[in-house]
Amino acid sequence: MKIIMGILYISFLLIVPMFVIKNFSENLQLIYFRTSPLIFIVLFFIVSSTIANKFSIKVLAKANLIIIPIVFISIIVILLSSIKNFSPQRVFPILGYGVNETFFKGLANLFSFSGIGYLLFLNPFINKTTEFKKISIISIIISGIYLFLSVTCILLSLAFTFKSGESFSLYLLTRNLEYGRFIQRIDAVFILIWIISTISYISIAIYFCIYIFKKLTKICDSSSMNYTVNLFILTLLILPGNFATINNLIGKIFKFSSLILIFGLSIIILILANLKLKIINNKKGKV
Repeated sequence: MKIIMGILYISFLLIVPMFVIKNFSENLQLIYFRTSPLIFIVLFFIVSSTIANKFSIKVLAKANLIIIPIVFISIIVILLSSIKNFSPQRVFPILGYGVNETFFKGLANLFSFSGIGYLLFLNPFINKTTEFKKISIISIIISGIYLFLSVTCILLSLAFTFKSGESFSLYLLTRNLEYGRFIQRIDAVFILIWIISTISYISIAIYFCIYIFKKLTKICDSSSMNYTVNLFILTLLILPGNFATINNLIGKIFKFSSLILIFGLSIIILILANLKLKIINNKKGKV
């Protein structure tokens, strides 16, 4: 299963950054760079990721340690500043279109927690492996809180007929934030924070992609892979009509397949690996 799972996770770690770059680049073009070709915005993220991945995982981790609290504070600010526009009636009817739509067809929304897949590869990089459980729980809780606050802001502030991606919806909320006569149009500050966090996420995803490929092929020096992977992503993104294809791929196929990969196959393999370890330890104990 090593080769198969490795290929599946490499595919997962490539497609998600492609979707993030595509989605965020389109939003940036729509908001600030309407006359600029989309390829230039995409290239900005690719070049930034390439430069970031020239450093070690420790540098990326320390950068994230600074970025994550800032991102978290930004959503808190949006929440507190948008309270005046909240309408509790927008949460009704509870369960939306019914139990079937919410709990069964809505299972695909667990894709929002697909970042759990990164935890599966984190253990070798931790100095104290005994802290892995604590780190995993804290990571999931922080991600859950961030998602909950984001959805709360959007759900209570925007009408249910409004359809847009999460990032653009949050941006619309920041456009209405004003603090006195002299502090206005602070949406640019939030955009800057989100650009930095997007670059950080893309860099981490590509780093793990290179790491898995290195483990599969057993190559000693993977530095050249940094350029290859980023160039590969750029090539796929600039193919004619590829942006619409990625949207359909994410919406119809990739969400479900990633759920099967992360919450299905990966969990089964971990259970079997634990059983194997217990059997080996029992045999050693008998000897």
